[in-house]
Amino acid sequence: MSRTAPLVVTFTVALSAMYPVAQACGDKFLMVGRGAKFQRAYASVYPGKLLIYARPSTDPKAAIRDPQVQKALRQAGHTVSVIEDWNLLEQAVKTGPVDIILVDAAEASRLQPVVAASLAHPDAMYVAFPSKQSAAADRSLNVRLKSSDRAIKYLDEVENVMKARSKHAKNS
Repeated sequence: MSRTAPLVVTFTVALSAMYPVAQACGDKFLMVGRGAKFQRAYASVYPGKLLIYARPSTDPKAAIRDPQVQKALRQAGHTVSVIEDWNLLEQAVKTGPVDIILVDAAEASRLQPVVAASLAHPDAMYVAFPSKQSAAADRSLNVRLKSSDRAIKYLDEVENVMKARSKHAKNS
């Protein structure tokens, strides 16, 4: 009997280790393929309404036209509209509440009067496209985004602007 007891105990421990019956609450997230997906883990604390002005002549490889960047912004909780016609952009800014306008830095001179005439006073976020003439203009406009940036950079910059808008609205 003294020989069979350690054998039975060893067999029971080995069998229970092979088939875990009860799992604790957090164990489900540790299993492969379960839990929160990394793409959906980013949620905006300050969701806003974004307009993206992408000229038809804009490089299709640029992030401003990239459907994945737009999808990431939507998944974070932002409302995103892409406009390719300048007249439609002016009308959308005048009629609806807009928080941020993403636009090519070359369009800054055309956009500033439109933003000034808007009741919502949206923030303009300029995107730098590679060109020799735009380097000085990019510095004067405080351009923080490049056409080649990844979606996470766009998400960070949009979140920073929305946070500043929220603080400004609380102070007013």
